[in-house]
Amino acid sequence: MTNPLLANFWNETRLRSSLATVPSPADAPDPGVSIVWRRVAEVLGLGYGERSGAVITKGKTLMRARTTPSAGALYPFEVLVAFQGAHDYVLYQYDVAGCSLRRMTAVDRREIAAVLATEAPATDELPAAVVAVVGRPWHAMRKYGRRGYLYTHLDGAHAATNIALAGADAGFAAVVRLRFDRGEVSRVFGLEDLCREPQALVTLDASAQRGPAGSRPAQGGSGGIRTANPFALPIWRHDSGSHLEEPDPSEREAWGLVSPVSTYHQPRVLPLRFGRTASVRPSGGPRGGGLPGDAAPGGAVDGSAAPVALAGRDGVLPEDLGPVVLGRQSAKGFLAKPLDADALGRALAAVRGGVTVDCADGPLAGLRLLVRSVDGVPSGAYEYDAEGHRLLPVGGDGGSEQAVVASCMNQGVAANCAVVLTLHAPVGQLLGERGQQGLAELHFHAASIAQRLSLGAAAQDFGISCLGGFDAGRISDLARLGAEEEVIYVLVAGTPDENAVKWDRAPIAYSHQSVHSPRNVDHTSQNVDHTPQSTRGPQQPS
Repeated sequence: MTNPLLANFWNETRLRSSLATVPSPADAPDPGVSIVWRRVAEVLGLGYGERSGAVITKGKTLMRARTTPSAGALYPFEVLVAFQGAHDYVLYQYDVAGCSLRRMTAVDRREIAAVLATEAPATDELPAAVVAVVGRPWHAMRKYGRRGYLYTHLDGAHAATNIALAGADAGFAAVVRLRFDRGEVSRVFGLEDLCREPQALVTLDASAQRGPAGSRPAQGGSGGIRTANPFALPIWRHDSGSHLEEPDPSEREAWGLVSPVSTYHQPRVLPLRFGRTASVRPSGGPRGGGLPGDAAPGGAVDGSAAPVALAGRDGVLPEDLGPVVLGRQSAKGFLAKPLDADALGRALAAVRGGVTVDCADGPLAGLRLLVRSVDGVPSGAYEYDAEGHRLLPVGGDGGSEQAVVASCMNQGVAANCAVVLTLHAPVGQLLGERGQQGLAELHFHAASIAQRLSLGAAAQDFGISCLGGFDAGRISDLARLGAEEEVIYVLVAGTPDENAVKWDRAPIAYSHQSVHSPRNVDHTSQNVDHTPQSTRGPQQPS
């Protein structure tokens, strides 16, 4: 049987008179698929697959939770993967909901080499697989308007980061690439005229795979994920000719609206800079939030207050990433309980690491915390100093419950949160210097931080939720950001309330006045209008 799930089902349900061990699905033979391909499939399943947990109701659609978050659970992107074969690459579509890999076409290995463009970070050999995270803006824009385009970058970056982390867990050398010719990738992968933008490539190099030591046994001595995702063992559909869904007129109209800000339409050639990024911008570095002793008003660190040392300075995500990824979920609400300071410190330590990228010199976001209820830490705003793993006091009192909820567009999930984590950067200056590519890289780095924070919270067993909808002016005031700094992404954390309901998954985006046509959307640029009524994204009615 070429369908491994069906074969495993038949084998496991066969009656036996003895208690002989039944081979696990992950180690059972898989005719026609190489061991490396199967390991890549495991990476996809853990990095971006369905998982156990609550089934999300969206209108009349039932949808299982996934290993990465998404604004409104829309997942406005698709994942394609080119597997290296004996002669050429073979392109598959990763169908998450259908739990399958669907063969699309063969791709000449010379075209893959051209897309990846020299200066390989570790080896001159071509990777075992190239995973393409392809934004489909209309899937977010039909709910959130033009701002939905930013959500494709944030949501796709969560997935790309998680896939890279899962790849490293499986023993691959994983590299995220953002500086590539998107038009050329579209041509090679057959995406032209489909209103889709390749936003990130994740290369998985098998030459660096772990040996059997330190990993679970695998056929052929290859490395493998220690804990695979049991809900995402894909069905391989090798029949050629699978095609992506064609865009309708509304999607084509929305595609035209993003052309001035898209790196697909406005490419910019930047030199490749491979390296492992410091996830958070240094607090005292370029465009930083200041250092103790700075006297400048408007966002500077309060030099008269002592920094707060954090626990777990050398802590990293667990070596076995699987249980953490599978246990991660977006908190739907919080209880009015203080957060343990040591747990917060260890979760923050997760951002001290990073993934290897081709834009190590790209724009990074700063991380500011609005502490409201953390044991042993006075309420107020703090800049996170990743190098020293400490909180640098900025001032303020943590804000009232009403002010915090209002700053999050009245989303009920923000009520009772112990901490508001704000990712910020001088967006105007960066866009002037770096253009559309800077917009893409900044949002990737911000979401990559958010993904590691989410995994850190899961490892420390407290709740966290990512918010794309916020009033930038109010958040800036609470976090005491300088005038040049703008809010990119917001997370709220605390003790999760398991009985809460997260309303941003409803069909209507309340903060966008129920608009669904791109012609009726407020096209105000991101985070510029600081008035209380500005539309900032999904709102949860309390």
